[in-house]
Amino acid sequence: MKKVRWDLLGIFGGIAGVLLGVIAVLRNGGHDRFLIAAAMVLVFGGMGAVLYRLLWQPRFRMRRLLVSGVPARATILETRETSIMINGYPQLKLLLRVRRGNDPAYDATCKIVVTRSRPPAYFQAGREIDVRVDPDDPTSILPV
Repeated sequence: MKKVRWDLLGIFGGIAGVLLGVIAVLRNGGHDRFLIAAAMVLVFGGMGAVLYRLLWQPRFRMRRLLVSGVPARATILETRETSIMINGYPQLKLLLRVRRGNDPAYDATCKIVVTRSRPPAYFQAGREIDVRVDPDDPTSILPV
């Protein structure tokens, strides 16, 4: 049985809801119906763009990196707290020195949420971790 992609279903459901609202306003609205429809598109379209940028784009990027990212090793050079908590877990910003095969090492940053399985001590400077690197953008990194 194929897994339901609830995130995509939510995106397309939101778009369909806005379109149905615009159609309803255009069919039943008064003399300001075009102004109201345009305002609906701007407001809800803007909200959708912000939500996509903040919520869904990072998820899609992470999913893509897990599937098509190139495995590499990285040494943690520096760890900083971002003062952001997600579900009660702190988010850290890591400065990494990444090595992929025979390519020269380079520095990159990434953010990661600390969980019970990998406590903050896991992300100490000098420690080596496995990462996935985007083959098209080497600065896009996902610790695994």
